[in-house]
Amino acid sequence: MQQNVGGDNHGTMIGIQNVNEIRRLRGTPLPKDWIEDRLAAYLADETLTNTLNGILTAHRVAVLHGPPGTGRYSTALHTLTRQPTVTAVRQVRREPNDPVDLEGLIDEDTGWILDLRDEEEILRPGFGLHLTADVTDHLRATRSFVIVVTHTDIWARVAGEATELARPITPPTGLNVLRAHLTRPLPVLGDPEQWLADDKIIAAMEDARPATAADWARIIRAAADLNSASTEPKPVSELVDSVVQSANNWRRTLRSWHTQHTVSAHRNYLLAAAVLDGAPAETVYDAHITLGAALQDTSLPARGQQGPGIIELTHTIGAELADDDHIRFHHPGYAEAIVDYFWVDRPHHVAAFTHWTAELATTLPPDLGKPLAERVTQWATRYTLAKQSFTVLRTIATDWAKTPHLHGPAQELLVAAAVGPTDGKRAREQYLTWAKAPDTGDPSKRGHTPTALKRALAGALAQLAPAYPQIALKRLAELAVHTTDDAVADAVGDALTQLWDHTALQDSVRTILSSWFTSSQSHYVAAARRAFLHLAARTTPDDLPLLLKDTVTRSWTLAGWRCALDGPVTAPLQSAVSTWLDAALARPELKPTVLTAFTDAVFRSDTDRTYLAPRYLHLNQVAFAWQPAATEIQPSERSLLRDALVWALTTADPAVPHHDPNPQ
Repeated sequence: MQQNVGGDNHGTMIGIQNVNEIRRLRGTPLPKDWIEDRLAAYLADETLTNTLNGILTAHRVAVLHGPPGTGRYSTALHTLTRQPTVTAVRQVRREPNDPVDLEGLIDEDTGWILDLRDEEEILRPGFGLHLTADVTDHLRATRSFVIVVTHTDIWARVAGEATELARPITPPTGLNVLRAHLTRPLPVLGDPEQWLADDKIIAAMEDARPATAADWARIIRAAADLNSASTEPKPVSELVDSVVQSANNWRRTLRSWHTQHTVSAHRNYLLAAAVLDGAPAETVYDAHITLGAALQDTSLPARGQQGPGIIELTHTIGAELADDDHIRFHHPGYAEAIVDYFWVDRPHHVAAFTHWTAELATTLPPDLGKPLAERVTQWATRYTLAKQSFTVLRTIATDWAKTPHLHGPAQELLVAAAVGPTDGKRAREQYLTWAKAPDTGDPSKRGHTPTALKRALAGALAQLAPAYPQIALKRLAELAVHTTDDAVADAVGDALTQLWDHTALQDSVRTILSSWFTSSQSHYVAAARRAFLHLAARTTPDDLPLLLKDTVTRSWTLAGWRCALDGPVTAPLQSAVSTWLDAALARPELKPTVLTAFTDAVFRSDTDRTYLAPRYLHLNQVAFAWQPAATEIQPSERSLLRDALVWALTTADPAVPHHDPNPQ
């Protein structure tokens, strides 16, 4: 289900978009409603579809190539959904430029899409032979199919190895695609032919690719929706110019407006109204005053009825003051274009503006603050992807991460900018740079990364890991080693704990934590300790400690306990040890395993049986916090278990004479 949060994000919240994209990239079966939505306005080329069907029947693999924006992915989706034996469509899980091994696809009755559309993708010699010689029989045995989608230039490097598998895509005309998008998805636009017959629309669609036509359709629908909500609706002929301007980001219109309106109060009101599009007039008016202060405008405050009021200001910026006293722009994409113009025109004010939005989102009522954060998040994401500049992204994510109310949106922003296989590549590279940079508390200090941003980045990487596991783990490792901040180390530990829930990543997490348990870098150790104790405190549905159940990796668990006991006694350590003691108390058969684990943990390692007194002292302290010493006529079961642990630890010390006090 889509959630409507305004016209600019096409009806879907950023967090939901992130989740859907990550599920697609990790190879989860594509939801039926997602496929139906993706293909709602798809114009099938029956000749191409029949050709691809024939190739799939003969070889089980087909290659579809063409330039960006021509509908390659949708064509593959359309073709696979029409294979009678296919019960699920999935994307092949693969990180950028990883080797391709299609024989590893074991799911039956599945239509697979191998997405190689990134223009920097490298197909190594032999890839085409792999498709023709190695894959057909395997896919036939699983009753499955694969369609590879890629760029023509990329495919050309290996095209001679599999000419019988590949076909170029010939997209429909832009005008026909626009017609489909205006008529097929519900609700149908009032009278689409009025738009389609306009000379400016026809000219714009002359060489437009399907992706461009789809963007124009969204703008037209937004213009129609805004017009219908206006107190003075206009005919289609008067709306076309606004659609054309929106497609060009309103840059010329806004340049003219700013040239004619040099008064700061007007410009601040314009910017505040854009950020709060649809908010009450009083809220917008108050916000433009605080914005002026944030930008250090020196204009004198108005007294009495001096200066323009709400009605005059709203008219000046070209917005509408509706009957409900809310201020709205009735041009598609205009509010976003205003903010975009400001980011480009006033880069030296981006930090102050971002701090102002964070304060505004926090102080406004939730029905205004939450949409504001959502709106700025999506705008910043599109700005970052379009410009491939990370100044705005860095500033917003840092400022928001400092505010508990906006820490989640800060992570969503970082995920949204990096999740796309192609568009997000530069962001993923930038995150590695940020992770490696030294800590700073000063966001203006270039070459360093603010600790608030590092904390948010750790959470964002945990969300990205199902789609990009190795990329995420690499950046989390760099975050851990390039920080001296305890909160960043904790954030990395929390992120690794989240990754544990993905079974496919557990071996990688173990490997990383193993190298960190005994690292000479203190914050590697701190991150490992944090992650391990989170895991040690977790239980299965039947209250069995998660790591106690995992007998296969006992040596790894023991190394984790040793690392944990080398540190100070903390709440996480108390919680983890208590969880294991509670399990031994509830299930007596577990008592030997628990006592042996804690006893072995006091030794330096499996091969070095040196007894380390600090570990003994820490375990004693935790045990007596779990069950404090008290005068008891008859020792309780908890006291007996505590004493059994203390005795086991004492007798483990080779320097202590052994004599069993028989606490039982």
